[in-house]
Amino acid sequence: MSYTFARRTDGLRSSAIRDLLKLTEVDDMLSLAGGLPAPDSFPLLDLRRAADRLLGEHGPRAVQYSATDGVVELRGWLAGEYSAALGREIAVEGQIVVTHGSQQALDLLAKVLVDPGDVVVTESPAYLGAVQAIELFQPRFEVVPGDEHGMRVDVLADRLAAGLRPRFVYVVPNFHNPSGATMSLDRRRLLAELADRFEVLIVEDDPYGAIRFSDDPLPPVASFTERAVHLSTFSKIVAPGFRVGWMIGPPEVMGWVARAKQAADLHTSTFAQLVLTDLVATPGWLDEQRARIVPIYRDRCVALADALDAGLGERISFHRPNGGMFLWTEFAELDDTTRLLSLALDRGVAFVPGNAFTIDQEPDPHARFSYATVPAERMGDAVERLVGAVDRAVRATG
Repeated sequence: MSYTFARRTDGLRSSAIRDLLKLTEVDDMLSLAGGLPAPDSFPLLDLRRAADRLLGEHGPRAVQYSATDGVVELRGWLAGEYSAALGREIAVEGQIVVTHGSQQALDLLAKVLVDPGDVVVTESPAYLGAVQAIELFQPRFEVVPGDEHGMRVDVLADRLAAGLRPRFVYVVPNFHNPSGATMSLDRRRLLAELADRFEVLIVEDDPYGAIRFSDDPLPPVASFTERAVHLSTFSKIVAPGFRVGWMIGPPEVMGWVARAKQAADLHTSTFAQLVLTDLVATPGWLDEQRARIVPIYRDRCVALADALDAGLGERISFHRPNGGMFLWTEFAELDDTTRLLSLALDRGVAFVPGNAFTIDQEPDPHARFSYATVPAERMGDAVERLVGAVDRAVRATG
């Protein structure tokens, strides 16, 4: 049967990560591909108790329709948290919109900000989910290179000075997906300064900031400018199945976002919002949850990095992130890791090829490994399988 689809679907890519999930569910597959939170990080007993309390205390309200921008209890908690984090008063009304994860926040922002042909600035490599959400609205992506200290904001400054005027600049400042990079303090300040000087909106996506292995957190970009929309989520720090995230930004932007959300879904799950608020608003609970889950990711990150060093040595290069869920690598002997992936899958290990995180999707020598779901004691096995695949790939290209 033949159907006609909207022109905006032209070039809409499928997620290489989501496609890989189907392949990684086979027995004995060690998946370093999808960035799924560690199942043993989920506070299941606390969630069960909170759900029971919620139904007893709130009754029908817990499963009724609720406000488009979020239940007032959650917005109140977020207003308090971010007033402290950003160093200015964040209002419960008008500045906060609760979303179906931060992924929906990206979709809604693109929907209200981007017309076909408008420029959107992103880092390279880029978070695939953001590219998917934004490209449906047919922007022109302006790619700014990044390194282990985040987006090269000096390069962005030169392009803005030369006349570039994007609808927004998208950054993941903490433990970037896929690169694992953390934007330096100087770059955060410069990015905020550029936003004010050139009247550019910053979209600051921070899903991983709570998974910090050591050192003090750096202030958000949004703490240095009001021309920023800050996104985050409970998906990584509590559980992703609730699909609860949020955005905090200028009232002018949030007003249009709330109207777009009305048309999209009416509101985010009342039940999920109230269960999560019950937990995170309990004094000390969130600190205890962080203290419980951060060592899980830290130990797995160290185990993977050590195994890669031991197994591949100078054949692979990477920097060790200080948090998050990802290790971004470059293979010295390969110029296209898509071919390596098929060989790795045959040996029972999965990763995401580097070209999945580029706008042009050209062959790329990089690969993203997620250490989130493979136990530390199995990392050696995973890398041993990978080494065998690398050996075969190198022989095939030689």
